[in-house]
Order: sequence, then structure tokens, then C-alpha cells
Amino acid sequence: MKKRYFILLVLALSFASQEVYGQYGNPYQRQGQRRSHRPTPMQNTQNSIELKNPHESMTIVLSKCVEAFKLDDFEKEIIKGLLLKRFESQNVIFADEDGNLEERKKKLLEIDKVFYKDLVSILTTEEVKEFKTMNFSETKEEKKKKKKKKKDKKRKKGEP
Repeated sequence: MKKRYFILLVLALSFASQEVYGQYGNPYQRQGQRRSHRPTPMQNTQNSIELKNPHESMTIVLSKCVEAFKLDDFEKEIIKGLLLKRFESQNVIFADEDGNLEERKKKLLEIDKVFYKDLVSILTTEEVKEFKTMNFSETKEEKKKKKKKKKDKKRKKGEP
């Protein structure tokens, strides 16, 4: 009889302990904490510059130059060669991943100085200044949408 009570006591304690562990977890383990949101790591955009096709860029710039400056065929061919040379040398600099940002900027400025120096031999200085200020982006200018002002719900219902 004593063995029965002992076995029943052991079984009762084991069931009670399982119930406690089920509700509260193992008291010896570390309690689970809420996981906070971790933002995605920032990507380094310095070295990831897309290379442009020099022929496509040249045709865009050349078409706008012909319209703005009314170039003849001879001037058009010379500017075409200068633009190709400029865009190809820029791609070489952009493809070089070893150099840092400051070195790239210096090299790009040198390329631009040489390009504008050669451009002065074909165009006048006023035309070169106008060329520097021209916008050669492909995208059309889109009108900015004005934000609508939020009105109170009371005013919508007709109450003052």
C-alpha cells in the first residue's frame, strides 16, 4: 500500500511539474525577448556606378547640340568624336574600383577641362557656357503634384 501511495505521489508531482513547464517554460532557460526591427544594412553606393553606353549618350547630347547651335556636318562630326572620347574616358574611370571618390572627381574634372578646351576650338565661348548649362537628361519634365490639404471631417459634413 505504501508503494502505491509513493508511486501516485511521484506521478502527481511529475504531472504538476509538466504543467508548470508548459505554462512558464523552463525556468533555467533564458526568457525569450521581443525581437526588435533591424534595418537592412546600407549599401555602399560609391563603387556601384552604372556604366553608360557612350554611343547612346553621345547621340542624346549631339541631337540637342545640333538643335541649339545649328551645327553643320563638319562641326557635328568633330563634336561627335569629342563626345565619344569624353564618355569612354569617363567609363574607364567609373569602372576603376580601386580609386576612391576624391581621385575619381579629380580625374573627371580633368576630362571635362580637356573636353571644354577642345570644344572652344569649334564653338564660341558663349556657346560653350550655354553647353555647360544645358540639361541632357532623357526624362521629360514632370509636373509636381500639389499635395491636397486635409480638411476636417466636420467641415465635410457641413458643420461650421
